[in-house]
Amino acid sequence: MDIKKVRLEDISKTERPTLGDEVPVEVFRLLRIIGMYSILGEGSGYTLYLAGKELGVEFDVNTVEELAKLLKKLKIGILTVVESSDDRIVVRVDECITCAGLPDIGKMICHFEGGIIAGALEKILKRPTKGVQTRSHTSGFDHCEFHIHLL
Repeated sequence: MDIKKVRLEDISKTERPTLGDEVPVEVFRLLRIIGMYSILGEGSGYTLYLAGKELGVEFDVNTVEELAKLLKKLKIGILTVVESSDDRIVVRVDECITCAGLPDIGKMICHFEGGIIAGALEKILKRPTKGVQTRSHTSGFDHCEFHIHLL
């Protein structure tokens, strides 16, 4: 049996006349934080990063400004470039869908978002990237920060 891949443009097509096309952040977090971790354990972070990176490369964006608009529209977070050089871009994400408002648990958990940003920047800049999260609500900060290394 040949299984077709769900394409990015298919994701936005919903047939939910009563419930609509949005879900509460709590539902996303249940799936993302609790569901994925219970299935994949400690390896969930890297898996989510890779999934996010694959998704980010598929986004229809050609500039950082377009990426920021899309992330805000999708309610993933509010992206701001903090620093940019030939080998690294530092971005801040406010109101992150995964961690905003969560307590300090001593670790970073926004692997999916980091992957999305790294993948989209890889497409925009036409250079391989590697994203590393350096700040998060769950590590005692009031925002997320990602260092996107340009390889």
